[in-house]
Amino acid sequence: MVSHKIVSITGATGFVGRAVIQELLAKNFHIKALVRPGSARKAIQHKNINWIEGTLNNPISERSLCAGADTVIHMAGLVTARTKAEYYNVNADAVGNLVQAAANANVKRFIYLSSLAAQQSELSDYAGSKRAGEGQLARKIGKMKGVVVRAPAVFGAEDKATAPFYALIKKGFLPAPGGRHWRSRKIGLVHVEDLAKFLTHDCLSGASDGRTVTVATRACLTWPEFAAECAQALDAKVRVFPMPLCVLYPIAAVNSVTKRVFGKGHLTLGKLNEFLYEDWSVSANNETQTVLQLALKKTILCS
Repeated sequence: MVSHKIVSITGATGFVGRAVIQELLAKNFHIKALVRPGSARKAIQHKNINWIEGTLNNPISERSLCAGADTVIHMAGLVTARTKAEYYNVNADAVGNLVQAAANANVKRFIYLSSLAAQQSELSDYAGSKRAGEGQLARKIGKMKGVVVRAPAVFGAEDKATAPFYALIKKGFLPAPGGRHWRSRKIGLVHVEDLAKFLTHDCLSGASDGRTVTVATRACLTWPEFAAECAQALDAKVRVFPMPLCVLYPIAAVNSVTKRVFGKGHLTLGKLNEFLYEDWSVSANNETQTVLQLALKKTILCS
């Protein structure tokens, strides 16, 4: 890669963002990264990174981020929020505003990290907001090349959100949503390093221009199969613990209230709908060559 190329990114200090920065630096790109005010000093320091303190939905921040960039990779977003309006403000409106700023700055390519949840936008406010963000990109892309990446469940050693889940697996228990046919529910998984490489190679190279794409370390797993992979990775027993819906629904209902009022609680009714969806798998054609058990072992042991 040539060193004068500038890639502007959002979500740079997040779980995926940190991995993307490492990939871009390894390819000798120059990076402009948007970060919350006061956070630049806490981030990775490198001569090829220009940290821009600002916020989404701020025209000054967006213009500064996009100026001179060849490509924008937009990864910032809300996975959990108090209200539907908060989801749509960040996951949809902010996408449209940043796409417009990129178009005005003559950016050549805009890569949007969406979610596989956008396939089923009716399930939750989060899923709906991610689909709406994709729509904003389509409407405002102009002459730019656009790429939408629908990521399945992302895992890795430094993800604070999923660390408690993998810590339980390390102890031999894999919690899973129960209910009818829980054994046949399908999920797709992508290791954070695979996702970062996909964003900075396949997407950045132009191979995915004009498409909605995905990538997976393992395209399809049931919960029992996931437990078996974890067991082999650890060379230890891992048992699936299906949590009854009669327990999960009351918890989700309470969390939905506490989330809206106090901003606390993750398993809301919307999130539970996502967990209970029967098929989050993707095509096997999207699998990487990464050995799932090795990626799981690294993730679990570091949790």
